[in-house]
Amino acid sequence: MASSILKEKILNVAEKRMISFGYRKVTMDEIALDLHMSKNTIYKLFIGKEEIAKNLVKRLQRELNVGLNNIENTQKDPLRIFSDSVLLLRKELGPWFEHFFREIPTELPNLWEEFLHFRNEKILGIRLLVEKGSKNGIFRRVNPSIATEAYLGAVKAITNPRFLEQENLTFEQALDAVLDLWSNGIWINRKLKK
Repeated sequence: MASSILKEKILNVAEKRMISFGYRKVTMDEIALDLHMSKNTIYKLFIGKEEIAKNLVKRLQRELNVGLNNIENTQKDPLRIFSDSVLLLRKELGPWFEHFFREIPTELPNLWEEFLHFRNEKILGIRLLVEKGSKNGIFRRVNPSIATEAYLGAVKAITNPRFLEQENLTFEQALDAVLDLWSNGIWINRKLKK
């Protein structure tokens, strides 16, 4: 079996376990057992569990980049690009926040910082969408920098595993609430009250 195929197989098994149980609880023995191979075979391709986790996050980022680029290349409407992008992020990142990303900030802080940098880069693309949407009359005329920073601040809060745990929220629930607040605001339609 070619080493790249074997690496992917190892990452697939490790991803399934780490999403289900978190980083801390997964052992190299369990990964080897799931693969029906020796730990030594795994160690020939990965130094250890930390390297596997780093590769999983890099793979996740690559997959997200491909998905987001595909959306941008196939859609013209800024609102559609924004909503499809958020749906992709919700679907792909949601499972990772249940266990894995709740532990990574303390277990592998450098990896968490890399992920936060990636997240911030993706969110800054929203500024261009807001500008385009404002020009096309899809969005209200707002300061794109302020709108982006407001969104970035909210997303920073909900991608904090401690916040999610403290508020007993899933990543998906928190993201839905941020999107609702960002797109609809907090004001009740005063016309409806009369």
